[in-house]
Amino acid sequence: MAATYAIRGDVTWPTDLVLPARPPKLAYIDMFGVINLAKVKTGTAPPGYDELYEACKRARTEGRVRFPMSATHVIEVYNVRSVDQRRTLVAVIEELSGFEFMLGRRQIQQLELEAALNKIPGVDIPPQGPISLIGPSVLWAFGKRGNLTTNAPDPDAMARHVLQQLGIAIGTDAMATLTAWALRELLTGPENHDDPELRAAGYTRKNWHEMLKHRAMHEQELVSNLDAEPQLRAGRLRDVVNAREMSIELIDALTSLTMPMGTSIGELLDYDRDKLRDFCDSMPSTRVATSLKERYHRDRLHAWTPNDINDIDALSIAVPYCDSVFADKAAFNAVKQCRELRIFDTELPRTPKDFTKWLDEQSSP
Repeated sequence: MAATYAIRGDVTWPTDLVLPARPPKLAYIDMFGVINLAKVKTGTAPPGYDELYEACKRARTEGRVRFPMSATHVIEVYNVRSVDQRRTLVAVIEELSGFEFMLGRRQIQQLELEAALNKIPGVDIPPQGPISLIGPSVLWAFGKRGNLTTNAPDPDAMARHVLQQLGIAIGTDAMATLTAWALRELLTGPENHDDPELRAAGYTRKNWHEMLKHRAMHEQELVSNLDAEPQLRAGRLRDVVNAREMSIELIDALTSLTMPMGTSIGELLDYDRDKLRDFCDSMPSTRVATSLKERYHRDRLHAWTPNDINDIDALSIAVPYCDSVFADKAAFNAVKQCRELRIFDTELPRTPKDFTKWLDEQSSP
């Protein structure tokens, strides 16, 4: 049976999340774009990226556009085995973003959940905020404040001493120089991911990959469930995906918020399917995630991978909270074809030429 319902035409923005003033606009470049921009330095970039790189630098220097990164960039940089390639990618990320990162999806989900729950009569969750969407640290993408702090009586003298020991030019602001060096090293990672001493000390990239793999496995399990009940894929697939999102991706946060109230999300929404659907679609990042998952699940032959989950995590915060998203062809098509995401009015340039044009059209503050 085909679905007959209409997806709600609005969302509930988290009141505790502080969005930066515009202009400058926010432009998100996913990892495929960063990689191609890095190739400009070696003369191997695809057509259009030389011009795009210059447009990005102009827009940032002139204060017209900011290029915040996400946790997905961090994960994908760490997936590169060659430390030289990682350094090249990090140099591009630093040049474009100045190490500005968007708050992680989990933290944004929490704020969106609180705002959505507060729309329910009788619910009053106290504010956490204000919490900035963008922070000046790699760790901000993982919900950590990051950046260097010191108890030294003279922080500048301390920074100068450390920089001298490291053989790094001090510049005009020693603490800023030291902080940038630390962020650069943190994002680049170790020379060798398999260094025995690091392994012995507990260093591993496995945990994060295993988590993504586990989440991809849940989606692949749903493929099998939908194959067993094909009427769900042909009918109310969005309800199924929303229910899974609530029971898997959001369950811990939902439980922590509703348990102190002595209730559950089901009870708060009267176990009404329409209310549950509207609740999910009211949260910006969840709306994007479920829309993309719904689209992928309509293709029963789609084989879910950790990279799918990584991409959806990035797009779920970039699409609603940035003004422009430059993504690869698959992501571009997926977002473009989800009509319920047009509410965000996000610019989706298809080619580097399109993105260059958009960047050059943006005005100064």
